Amino acid sequence: MNLMRSYVRAKYGIYLDSSSDSDEEEKALLMFTQLYLDERLRIIRQPIPREVQIRSVIMRDRVWHDAKLMNDYFTPGTDYTYRQFKQRLGMSKDLFEKLLGKLLELDPKWAQRPDATGTMGHSPHIKLVAVMKCLWKSTPADSVDDYTRMGATTIYKYLKIFCHTICMTFGARYLREPTPEDVQRLLAENADRGFPRMLGSVDCMQWPWKNCHVDWQGTYRGKDK
Repeated sequence: MNLMRSYVRAKYGIYLDSSSDSDEEEKALLMFTQLYLDERLRIIRQPIPREVQIRSVIMRDRVWHDAKLMNDYFTPGTDYTYRQFKQRLGMSKDLFEKLLGKLLELDPKWAQRPDATGTMGHSPHIKLVAVMKCLWKSTPADSVDDYTRMGATTIYKYLKIFCHTICMTFGARYLREPTPEDVQRLLAENADRGFPRMLGSVDCMQWPWKNCHVDWQGTYRGKDK
C-alpha cells in the first residue's frame, strides 16, 4: 500500500494519508485504479500516425522534348510531311500557325513563361499540339504525356482555355446556323464533286452503296427529295 501511495503522489500529485483506516485505503485504491484505467484508455485512443505520402516528381525535360517537337514538325526539311501533319492534328500546318498566332494575341497564357525555378515552361506549339491530339484523335490527356511531356491536368487546363477562346472569338462566324447563301454554295460545291443535293454527310444522301445495311436498303435518308 505504501508503494501505491508513492506512485500516486509521484504520478498524479495526490497525497494519501498513511494513517487512514481500511475504508479510506479502499477508496484510495479504487481512485488509483480509475486513474490508471483512464490513462491506459487515453494511450489506446491516440490516433495512429498516417504514413506520409511523398509526391512523385517526373523529370519531364521540357526543353529537350520541345526541341524534338519543333524538329519533327516545324523545321524545314523534316521527315514528317504536310499530309502526315494534318492526319495527326486535323489541320494543315498553315492553319495551325495562324490559329496559334491568334491564341497568343488573345491570351498571354499560351506564351512560353518561366516557372518558379526559372526553368522555361511549355512552348506555345507543344501546348496546341497536345490540345489538338486530344480533340482530333479523342485521345485521353494522360496518353500524350510521353510525347508532349505535359501532365494531364495541364493539358485539360489548356483544352478548356482553347475551347473557350475559339467559341468566344470565332463562334459568331463559324458556329452559327448556315444562311440560305451558305446552303446554296455548299450544294453547288458538292454537286461539282459528284454528290448532287448533298449538304453535309454522305450518309444523308440517296447514293448507291453496295455495303449498305439490310435495314437501310430501299430507304431514303436525305432531307431533300
